[in-house]
Order: sequence, then structure tokens, then C-alpha cells
Amino acid sequence: MEGIEKILARVESVMRVAACLSLMAMVLITVADISGRLKQSPIFGSEEMVSFLAVLALGLTLPYAHSHRSHIGVEVFVQLLSMRVRRRLKLFREILSILFFATATVMIGFYARDKQLSGEVSMNLGLPEHVLIYVLAACFAVTTLAMIVDFLRFLDQWRQS
Repeated sequence: MEGIEKILARVESVMRVAACLSLMAMVLITVADISGRLKQSPIFGSEEMVSFLAVLALGLTLPYAHSHRSHIGVEVFVQLLSMRVRRRLKLFREILSILFFATATVMIGFYARDKQLSGEVSMNLGLPEHVLIYVLAACFAVTTLAMIVDFLRFLDQWRQS
């Protein structure tokens, strides 16, 4: 288990750096486009490029957000419950989260396959959209794996206490 956690941490780190690079590219493209518009020569397809980079930035940060508990959680009422009830709620929540992300991963993969088979490309630049969607499916898969590892760690802690 420890080996999987180390590999997962490295993958998350690489994904986080890629997300940062995506954000930087979004800023640079936007600044260059605005500067070009002032000189009557905007960047063709800049909106499309920024949109693709935004999808990448979002997808690439999912595992990091999960591992650092950066997501929103409402625990005002949960704190009032007994430890036994809280553990059961967490167990239920973790199972539902894993099922949701696993289902989303598979469905995004099917969607990418449909786009690939149809040969659909982006409107302005003619970029194959399925590649971006496959990358997003991979991001969801890594997030699902991170959730499974956390779930197994939670079960191990529950057994030990």
C-alpha cells in the first residue's frame, strides 16, 4: 500500500505542475490576445485554447484537491453526532464518492470514444476534442484511485481502533 501511495503522490505532483503550466499558458494567451486586439491582430482561436487549458487545469488539480481535503465540506451538524455515527457517515460518503468518480471516469471515457469515432474537431482550430476528453478521463481515474487508497486507509484505521 505504501508503494502505491508514493507513486500516487508523484503522479499528483506532476499533475499539479501541469495544471500550473496550463494556468500560466491561459494567462499568456489572454494577455497576448488582448495586446493583439489593441493592434487589430488578435490571436485566432484564443478562446478555444483558453477553454481547453481551463479543462486541463480543472482536471489536473482534482487528485491534489482530494488528497489535501481542499473540497467543500459541511460538518457543522456532523460534529454534534457520536464518533460511531460519524464513522458510518464517512464510510457511506466515501463509498458514494468512489462510485460517483468511477462512474464519471467510465462515462467520460465513453464520451471521448464517441468523439473519436465521429472524428469531431474543435470549431476554430480543428483540434481533435477526444484527446482532451481522454486526458480528463485519466484525471478522473487518478482521482478515483486516490479516493480508493484513502478509503482503504480509513478502513485500516477503523479496524485498529
